[in-house]
Amino acid sequence: MATSACFALLAVLGCVPLAHADVTDHFHHPPGCQEFFYQGQPPSGFVGFSQTRLCQRLDGRIYFATLYDRSARLPVYSAFRFKYQAEGVPRGNGTDKTWKYEPQLVDPLSDGNMTLLTPAALRDPAVRRSQAVDGTYPLEVGGVRYVRGQLNPANLQGSRPSRSATYALTNAVPYPRPFHQAGWRPLLRKMAARVRRECGRSPAFLVSGAARQTKGKELWVPPRGKGRSAVPRLLWVAFCCGQGGASGAAVGYPWANGRLALGPLGELGPYETREVSLRQLEVALAVQMGRNSVRIYSGGCHGPASEN
Repeated sequence: MATSACFALLAVLGCVPLAHADVTDHFHHPPGCQEFFYQGQPPSGFVGFSQTRLCQRLDGRIYFATLYDRSARLPVYSAFRFKYQAEGVPRGNGTDKTWKYEPQLVDPLSDGNMTLLTPAALRDPAVRRSQAVDGTYPLEVGGVRYVRGQLNPANLQGSRPSRSATYALTNAVPYPRPFHQAGWRPLLRKMAARVRRECGRSPAFLVSGAARQTKGKELWVPPRGKGRSAVPRLLWVAFCCGQGGASGAAVGYPWANGRLALGPLGELGPYETREVSLRQLEVALAVQMGRNSVRIYSGGCHGPASEN
């Protein structure tokens, strides 16, 4: 893409102006991004070399925040509000399920809104290097049928625009269809029921994540190509009620074979899911990612939370 080439040249010359952007060094800018984090504080213990912070914007509105792994073309975590509806935006019906890409991962000077994934974008080498555009799903690899899921699920959002915003490649996660149908989707329904019951009318702050394989051979879908994505070794989700401090979490193993060791939690078998406590999740993530400490809600979940 000519724009990407021009930007690279300007970067060498040292005269690139700062972008206004939603690809950001921290989640406190642009305004409106940190409201998706409990007490305005992002999780700790996650940031790595190839990761980028994204404030996910559609049609001028930010709907959730993502820590994105460029090398895996996979979101590390997504922070969002349960049944979120932006102020002044009609609730609407249905969902626009057209997939979109994040243009600022291609050119930091581009517009901050996610953009429709056109045939031209699919062919753009810069898009293919930064986001998982390859594959027509469902896609079969090694006898396993994969679907393109969402780390921040559309059905946990509260309006047509917020649901439509979840159809972004930076929110896309590949996993086997049987895992989705029999394991992860029913688990998310249970978690949604818990949020409704335990949080009531209090704002609920959710964080969902995908952890990569850290040892041995990593699994990719499709197996080859610049636009492929890593298949996560572990999926997880947590919630914290803004008032009262109620919390909960769950994990899932989206592989068709092997077993996943999670320290004190024991093991998960193929396609297995399990509800756990918030603290158990943090310990398991530290084990899986090889970190000394992981905190989903950096100050703890104890309420009340600022609504920013």
